[in-house]
Amino acid sequence: MFEITTFIDHFPYLGIFILLILGGVGLPFPEDATLILSGFLAAHEIIKPLPGFLVIYAGLLVSDYFLYWVGKRYGRRVVEHKNFQKLISFERLLALKRNLRNGASWSCFLEGTF
Repeated sequence: MFEITTFIDHFPYLGIFILLILGGVGLPFPEDATLILSGFLAAHEIIKPLPGFLVIYAGLLVSDYFLYWVGKRYGRRVVEHKNFQKLISFERLLALKRNLRNGASWSCFLEGTF
């Protein structure tokens, strides 16, 4: 059976990189927890600070670029997909878009609470 802790023990830099990418695309590996883990590993001299920083930076850039690429490539088709419609209704998406046009950028954060 595959265990993530064993993987990180043997390949700490690659493990951190993969955790950052998985967390960036929405899987339940929070990026903040991975950053704390990286600091812990650096403090206990399991990884070196400079290569650790470079791996963290690269992992965050790759995951952010991947999300940007998906949005640019598939754009409207993502929000028109039937599975996405289960998450956010079309009317709610239009209301969010209208609020963003009117300058209410906080609606991104508050829309889900109402």
